[in-house]
Amino acid sequence: MPSQSNVIVRRAANGDAEQLVGLRRALFSETSFMLWEPAEFTATAIEEARLIERLAGQTNGLLLIALARAQAVGFVAAMGGERNRLRHSALLALGVLRTYWSQGVASRLLGEVISWAPGAMIKRLELTVHTANVRAVALYQRHGFEIEGTRRSSLRVEGAYTDEYLMSLITDI
Repeated sequence: MPSQSNVIVRRAANGDAEQLVGLRRALFSETSFMLWEPAEFTATAIEEARLIERLAGQTNGLLLIALARAQAVGFVAAMGGERNRLRHSALLALGVLRTYWSQGVASRLLGEVISWAPGAMIKRLELTVHTANVRAVALYQRHGFEIEGTRRSSLRVEGAYTDEYLMSLITDI
């Protein structure tokens, strides 16, 4: 079983693009809780490098990667609002390989984003999560996120309409 102590969490760099594409492909294949279906995801390493650069160039954007033995095992992206009225908020996307579930990797990634947010002048962190993903809902609640509402039939997963929770955390800035 992998150990959290062997996992490094850091900002993604351009050199991570290929690994991040591979990680996302693996995530989309092993769980239906992610937004993308496996066949939909066609991003290249060049496109991923552009995303890394874009987020690194924004004061309200962040992309972190979790590495175990130099291999990508998780990520979290905070995509800040682009309009003046939304610059204080960031939408989160988080994914961890199934092998690393229950190892504290998602918690570390989330903790890093929460710590970063006030310095980036982020007042609101938000995300959506499948209502059936009880492990993720519990993780977010442990970190202070609250359910704001239910987005009914917001996704169609494997032929079935699926609800999502809209969750947020208001930071101390």
